[in-house]
Amino acid sequence: MDAASRESELSSQIEIDSFRRLFPLRFHERHLLESIRPDGRPLGRARDTTVMLGAVASANGSALAKIGSTTMLAAIKLEVMTPTAEAPNEGCI
Repeated sequence: MDAASRESELSSQIEIDSFRRLFPLRFHERHLLESIRPDGRPLGRARDTTVMLGAVASANGSALAKIGSTTMLAAIKLEVMTPTAEAPNEGCI
């Protein structure tokens, strides 16, 4: 790709980003009229999704989920405890 086409592509991207920030409703309406999402996916297609169980070895249970470019991690660590004599019906989380 030569310098002129890279500059033109950058200029176009800046214009699109400016339009999206200045006129968010019109930006999204324009995509809906064309039945596509701003990232180019058709309206009926979900983002790529992956789930990995047991992602954290030191946890009793964990999962790593990726939906598009968003990544989420959840983990839980449990310990069985004996309640104190002063509060036999209370525990800890």
